[in-house]
Amino acid sequence: MGSLSREEKKALKEKWKSVQNRKYILPKTKVKKLFLFLENELEKEPCDHTLKHTEKWISDNFGNEKKEDIIREMKEMGGYCDCEVLLNCYENYDI
Repeated sequence: MGSLSREEKKALKEKWKSVQNRKYILPKTKVKKLFLFLENELEKEPCDHTLKHTEKWISDNFGNEKKEDIIREMKEMGGYCDCEVLLNCYENYDI
């Protein structure tokens, strides 16, 4: 792999900065609770490749007013089903 150009380095630095400064819809305390809930639910039954448990937790904790925004944010991080929320969103939330 060759070295990066100055423009490529600048673009990577800007991308990193934007990720570091991103404000998420869910506060970290709530995210931790969601992940614990998902871990418990997925221990009882394997992932069915839906957001069934994630959507239930969001509805129980926030009602439906933020549900679409939270789901959209998780999908942007690669969380298209309950197990992917755990695996892919965990690093983004930096828990």
